Amino acid sequence: MRPKVDPEAVARLRRSPWFDAAWYARTYADVARLPLDPATHYAWLGAYLARDPGPQFAARAYLAANPDVAAAGLDPLTHYQSAGRAEGRAAHPGAGPARAPAALRRLRHLRDLLETGGLDAGPRAALAEMAMAEADPEAAAGAAEALGLMALHRGEVAEARAWLTRRQEISGAALARLAPVMAIAAARDGDRAAAETLAAQAPASPALHLARIWWAGTEAEALASLNAALGLAGHAPVALADGAGALMDRLIPATPGGGGGAAQGPLVSVLMAAHDSAATIETALRAMQAQSWRAFELLVIDDASRDATADIVAAHAARDPRIRLIRLAQNRGAYGARNAGLAEARGRFVTLHDADDWSHPDRLRHQVEYLLSHPGHVGCLSQQARCLPDLRPCRWTGTGALIFENMTSLMLPTDLVRDCLGGWDAVRVSADSELLRRVRQLFGESAVSMPETGPLALQRASGASATGEGATGMDWFYYGARREYYEAQRHHHARAAHLWYRPGGARPFPAPARLCSGGAEVTCDRVYAGLMTMRDAGVTQLLHWLAEDRAAGRRAGLVPLYDLSMSEEAGLSLHPSLRDSVDGVVVRVLCHGEVVRCARYRRLPEQTVTEPHRYLPVVLENDRQVIAPGEVPAQDAAGTP
Repeated sequence: MRPKVDPEAVARLRRSPWFDAAWYARTYADVARLPLDPATHYAWLGAYLARDPGPQFAARAYLAANPDVAAAGLDPLTHYQSAGRAEGRAAHPGAGPARAPAALRRLRHLRDLLETGGLDAGPRAALAEMAMAEADPEAAAGAAEALGLMALHRGEVAEARAWLTRRQEISGAALARLAPVMAIAAARDGDRAAAETLAAQAPASPALHLARIWWAGTEAEALASLNAALGLAGHAPVALADGAGALMDRLIPATPGGGGGAAQGPLVSVLMAAHDSAATIETALRAMQAQSWRAFELLVIDDASRDATADIVAAHAARDPRIRLIRLAQNRGAYGARNAGLAEARGRFVTLHDADDWSHPDRLRHQVEYLLSHPGHVGCLSQQARCLPDLRPCRWTGTGALIFENMTSLMLPTDLVRDCLGGWDAVRVSADSELLRRVRQLFGESAVSMPETGPLALQRASGASATGEGATGMDWFYYGARREYYEAQRHHHARAAHLWYRPGGARPFPAPARLCSGGAEVTCDRVYAGLMTMRDAGVTQLLHWLAEDRAAGRRAGLVPLYDLSMSEEAGLSLHPSLRDSVDGVVVRVLCHGEVVRCARYRRLPEQTVTEPHRYLPVVLENDRQVIAPGEVPAQDAAGTP
């Protein structure tokens, strides 16, 4: 006997982005035992049992979070779609912190679209409207701050100052946090008086002292500002060596010999990968030789340099037995080189140092002593500032912080890295953060600590911008290839039986070509572009197309798009059904910086995408350009909207 269900309700369910028929049938084995399609089964039985209709809606959690719905005996999904969503209730409420108010969720979504999504006019206009509204001061302040930080990142200093001032007008509570970037904006705008006024009004902090370097008139003033930042963080001052080089390259300990320090204690292996680094590696070598923690070995892995890098290192090694030079005959990339160094490391702890950066003499000592006195932590990080060679800080986080975690400072037990992790993933960039996420996946989020150390390292930047918008770049947010690498690794970490990678072996999850070989040329049989976060009609059609491609032996590429009209619930990540299909060979996600040639390009049906995107690949369908950065992706030849 067929169950009595409302055909219209079943039809609405099939159209619902929160109902995933394939996921529902996989998750509940009894579905296959009844002669019902998944949507009919859910409407007849699944809703009554408070089953989840898909991976993005938690029925029982919804009822627990909304006792009025439970008391009324309502189907949670039907209630959510008809009323709960408009009321700001959560589709996937969890047992974690209380859900943010609707206005703050909207703010976060708009920031994601502007930053990671690469949209511009739509999110900026919506944020501007939010920033000028009076109804919700917290959301208004956050919107003004987001617009100010993005404008400063783009070099639009007058606009940055206006929005950051608006943020302070709404609420002055963030002055201590935002004064450093506000002062930098004023200095970049040529308004030194305003910069000094801001610095005088705000509480002293290491970041504020670093910001003062932007309007320092002399080398002595710049050094004094750096030392003020170090002193406030509890670190010894530094000095400048004589000469005409960049300030970062002339930093030396103010006390000869690095102030003494521990000659005995656990040995630390410092791995320094270097490729064509002759112009900067002297700075890095001197910084390591000046460390107050004397029990270390510095393994410099020359990654097949074509310049004098190896000769410079060899000269230092001849004078300091703690330095060892490892020469690689073929270029392996920074992380492949670090794995080669790891194989020869003899220290109890291992950490990294880049060949163009500077570290304070107390960096190693601070981290080793922290680990020895906090045995509950697996590892630790210290902090850094990213600076131009003249010491001006030029990068900040999404909260305006000038001092933030130094990924290359990650210090871990050497045996743990070898035995539990294997080593670094041999991609071109971002493998240090991937390894940190593996550690935290295995041992817990709090296993690696980052105490407030202040700027124990200065990471070198060049040019007018700290990072720019290159194909493999990043800012305080991920985009393009780094974003896809992050999504792919997170998917793998959550499902893998182990997280040990064989150094030099095959990667256990797909990664963008730009992060592997560095190549930008990609060929696919099919390219599909569209909104891919929710299981709507477009994604349902895409899954059908991908099944056809797989059966026919065709390779497909996905180009995720975004729009201001998107649901806030799913964020910007691929829908789980699509992520499960991405293997990097048959199905891959195409990234900014790639040039893709295909025989057929299709936009997902029944979707609207109206705005240009910054972070798109170039896609050519039989030599006709259909997608490019800064443009609205074209319709396909069939006119799919």
